[in-house]
Amino acid sequence: MIINQRKRRSVPRETTVYNKFKGVDFSVDSSLVDKDRSPFAPNLIADIGGIPEKRLGWRTLHTLEQPINGLFFGEINGVDTFIAHGGTKLYKWNMLTFTEIKSGVNNARSTAFFMRENNVGKMYILTGTDFLCYDGTSVTAVSDNAYIPTILISRSPSGGGTVYEPVNLIGKKRKESFLGNATDKVYQLSANNIDSVDKIEKSNSSGGLDTLTSPTDYSVNLPTGKITFVNAHDVIVAGQDNVFITYSKTVTGYADRIKKCTISTLYGLGGSNRVFISGNPDYKAYDWYSEIFKPTYFPDLNYSIVGSDETAIMGYQKLGRFLIIIKEDNQQDSTIFQRYGTLQTDGSVLFVIEQGIAGTGAISKYCFSNLIDEPLFLSRQGIMATTSTNILAERTVKNRSYYVDSQLIKEPNLNTAIACEWNGYYILALNNKAYILDNRNKSYKDRAGTDFVYECYHWLNIPAICFLSIAGELYFGTADGRICKFNTDIEERTKYNDDNQPVVCYWSTKNDDDGASYLYKTMQKKGCTVTIKPFSRSSAKISVIVDGNPEQQLRFHTMDIFDWEDIDFDRFTFNTNWNPQDVFIKKKIKKYKRLQLIIKNDGLSEGFGIFQIVKTYTVGSYAKK
Repeated sequence: MIINQRKRRSVPRETTVYNKFKGVDFSVDSSLVDKDRSPFAPNLIADIGGIPEKRLGWRTLHTLEQPINGLFFGEINGVDTFIAHGGTKLYKWNMLTFTEIKSGVNNARSTAFFMRENNVGKMYILTGTDFLCYDGTSVTAVSDNAYIPTILISRSPSGGGTVYEPVNLIGKKRKESFLGNATDKVYQLSANNIDSVDKIEKSNSSGGLDTLTSPTDYSVNLPTGKITFVNAHDVIVAGQDNVFITYSKTVTGYADRIKKCTISTLYGLGGSNRVFISGNPDYKAYDWYSEIFKPTYFPDLNYSIVGSDETAIMGYQKLGRFLIIIKEDNQQDSTIFQRYGTLQTDGSVLFVIEQGIAGTGAISKYCFSNLIDEPLFLSRQGIMATTSTNILAERTVKNRSYYVDSQLIKEPNLNTAIACEWNGYYILALNNKAYILDNRNKSYKDRAGTDFVYECYHWLNIPAICFLSIAGELYFGTADGRICKFNTDIEERTKYNDDNQPVVCYWSTKNDDDGASYLYKTMQKKGCTVTIKPFSRSSAKISVIVDGNPEQQLRFHTMDIFDWEDIDFDRFTFNTNWNPQDVFIKKKIKKYKRLQLIIKNDGLSEGFGIFQIVKTYTVGSYAKK
């Protein structure tokens, strides 16, 4: 007897492999992103090889007066020194301790720069109402110890003389040098209504200077600016000044031009030897610059009006020998200018400003930073790079954050965003989030390899309102007064926690129709895997979203590796294999049109990274709805 057996038809199996991962892509719908990118991957970052792994966590070092308005670093008197501006106070701090060094400081965002004057390094801080200096011992107002310019030399007792140095905006004191004689006793200063005469010196026959005192040697008429000496001053050396008068005169508004500034940079002809400052709300288009290696001397003639008075200077960028000046958005006027220095025949330096075409302006003062050698800033259109010093040409500024712009530019309070460069990443933070550009991973738009955007990442639970990136370490301050540090210096697995809370990270595939949205597919129970980067402690929660329905978890799997230095008896394992760890999904998903796989890690003190996702499926009938 012959028995007929119906043979089961073998359905071909298809495979989709997700690997060679890049960054996130918020620019299009989750069904349209490249399969190498993710529409949702919070708290991941590329490792050296480009593999997505969990970002480092952070921890609180100190809690100071809130908010943290600025974090600064400089080598003062040969000692690495950290300064924090918290609320109304300044602190000196390190990893273990902090010390208050000044109170009564303006409670607002501040900026600082470090500079050596007479080979002594000091920290200079602008708070928006004060210009302060920390010398390693105390914090003083720069105006109290500002450079005293000699404004006139070879002046006769009755007037005249030769202009020598301009008046200092930040200091009240100035000096005039006279050619005294044997008959004149009344000396006329070039200013009247002076505040005080602070010091009078005269030359002596020994080649030195004698200091005179009042009223023994002279009397002063402050309203007229006249000084009457008891005795005339004989000529010591013919044609050489022999009377030197230092006095104070307040010019209303002069000091505030400097003290109200909130932006600073170092720049100059032949090096970073001058301070350029701006950000005064009363003089939005003005900037001022110091004399060479004299951060306490801002001559009243050393200023520029950059572009329209109506638009504010937002920040500076150095590009070659040029200082690029970026202003706020303006649809009609230029937003980009460049400055360069030229040496004059008399030895002075002239700074020339060239105006560029109207273009993209900046929206935040706190997002100017270089990513390796490319200057970046934040605009209303995204994170922009200044790519050329030919500011009269088109496309001087190019977008570098295309993949996250659709979300970034919708964030509230863009004007408060902060940014810094850290280990090859440009990190921009606001609203408890961070957007990251990766210098090592770029997507090129042209065959010449010149037009590109950076691969991007997105972090959550980053409460930073100011950054300090120094020597590979990243610190940040928070609105509630904490100084925090990313865990670059921690070897154990707790480095993946945020203040002892887990860093929750995801990698989501695209909402994938497998190239045929009109067909039903079935994900197979066999042949579907997730390959995880090995860590001593790790786990993965694998979920799926099918055709927009609620997320459903398919599997939870721990992937621990035995380590003598990290034994946890609650999760003890004999596994010693440090190769990539494969997790088999072992679930069948029937009749889907689009399917999205989500790999999540939310474990405390766990590392996580993802090498590959493999989905095996079969194709079925035409979809009916």
